Amino acid sequence: KLKENYRVPVVATIHEDSGWLQEEIAMNNIRIISAWQNADVLIRVNKQELPLLKKFNDNVFFVPNGFPKQFKPLDRQECRSKLNIPHEKRVIFSLGDLIERKGFNFLIDAMDKIHDKRDDVICFIGGKGPEEKNLIRQIHEKKMEDSIKILGFIPDTMVPLWMNSADVFVLPSLQESFGIVQIEALACGKPVISAKNVGSIEVITSEEVGILCEPGNAEDLADAIIRGLTRDRDTTKIIEYSQQFQWDTIVQHLICVYKTVLKKCD
Repeated sequence: KLKENYRVPVVATIHEDSGWLQEEIAMNNIRIISAWQNADVLIRVNKQELPLLKKFNDNVFFVPNGFPKQFKPLDRQECRSKLNIPHEKRVIFSLGDLIERKGFNFLIDAMDKIHDKRDDVICFIGGKGPEEKNLIRQIHEKKMEDSIKILGFIPDTMVPLWMNSADVFVLPSLQESFGIVQIEALACGKPVISAKNVGSIEVITSEEVGILCEPGNAEDLADAIIRGLTRDRDTTKIIEYSQQFQWDTIVQHLICVYKTVLKKCD
């Protein structure tokens, strides 16, 4: 409608998770399909799903998400002191909306399995959402209140402290279009343990930066976390790898897309 009323080109960025995208395509909602078809350009944040959108629009570009400058390496022990985290523990951090798709219930089950093998691991989960009560109940039933903490909403300014306090970051999501939190963790020099989803398989491309495991499989996730905690990694290489996702770099890709649109509309 904006394009029609104001005679301007329109760029639409498709951010929703893969499951939602599939649902929208299956629903064949005329308003959504029309928006995709009539946009001058569509942007998708992963490469895997470009063919899906090209069925509706030939002009589809891949531009990943980026991380802001506040995500950078900080002294781990100083961060732990500020957050009152025990210095001697191995720390797992995870962050996201507390909804089923994020797979936090599998992380709790994985922690249960990890504690069968070692007792020095503590897990912090940041976020709010409708699954919060269920996750707290699950933790209580497993008697793991000392080992798994639900932190609630974490202000943006505090997230870098939590990232830098961790030994590994875990993204147990069943579906992601990209998963911005994983590049934020990489920018802090932290390896990422992630379930295989469309977004993660394009970011975690080698064990130098992280480990992928089967989605919805607590045992596989537990094994991956233990491997992540025991393997020595080159923090400098992780940070260097993450730099391709700096917003300063991503903006250059976006500028190229907009230049293409403007040239086409001249």
